[in-house]
Amino acid sequence: MNFLIKKYTALAVLSALSMPVLADDFFLGAPAESDREIENCDELPEGCVAEWESSVEFGYVAVSGNQDTTSLNGRFSLGYELEKWRHEGFISTITSSSKFEDAAGVVTENNSEKYTAQAKSLYKFNNRAYGFGVFEYDETKDSGYEYQYSVAFGAGYKFIKTKRHMLDGELGFGIRESETEPTLTVPSVTNSESITRIAGKYAWKISDNSSFEQKISSEIGEDNTISKSYTGLSANVLENLALKLSYTLKHQTEVPLNFEKTETITSFTVVYTF
Repeated sequence: MNFLIKKYTALAVLSALSMPVLADDFFLGAPAESDREIENCDELPEGCVAEWESSVEFGYVAVSGNQDTTSLNGRFSLGYELEKWRHEGFISTITSSSKFEDAAGVVTENNSEKYTAQAKSLYKFNNRAYGFGVFEYDETKDSGYEYQYSVAFGAGYKFIKTKRHMLDGELGFGIRESETEPTLTVPSVTNSESITRIAGKYAWKISDNSSFEQKISSEIGEDNTISKSYTGLSANVLENLALKLSYTLKHQTEVPLNFEKTETITSFTVVYTF
């Protein structure tokens, strides 16, 4: 119950950043990887036309033989942009299961689940500089943690902004809370700490039908530093349908005993935008 109260309190704090836009239209969410042309709505002749952006990703893998493995991953993204505001966010899930039968006929089954979410609001001071608030949530089974979430506020700057290339850098400060998974001998432990958040994003529109994106971030805390990297390459096969290959890495300097500090995910998905 305490976790739910804290989580929804954090969401309420992030939502407060977007309150000035309520008089126009409210939205909380957006595609973290948008394939639309890189442009700033302030520079359009007709001004900024507010439109929804949304996409759904789906991937499935099944392998049979000595070891039966199935993996399912999905992602839903939404976005909304006004003249001075942009709101973006996503929810994603990955589930996998594997069965292995040894020579003695003993079957071993392993299941894994991962849920992540992000909500981010940006306010543009001008064509280059902006302020932001971001909320991130991670719940990964058998990672040593029941959950991890962070809230940060700061400023960003567009170092490169053309129709083909975009490079952003961000610096912010906030808090992070983590709760470890309980064991038979050790109860769960909740830790809260202040963080410094450094992040960057590079987007390259290779052609009218293909794009590349690289995102990195690091949350530096007194007890733990969490660094993330996302690399994505997508190619349209139809007007609203694309294939995407992505690689995600998460590294932590401190994790519970007997758990890995680095986790990686390689995904091949079908993306539908609408």
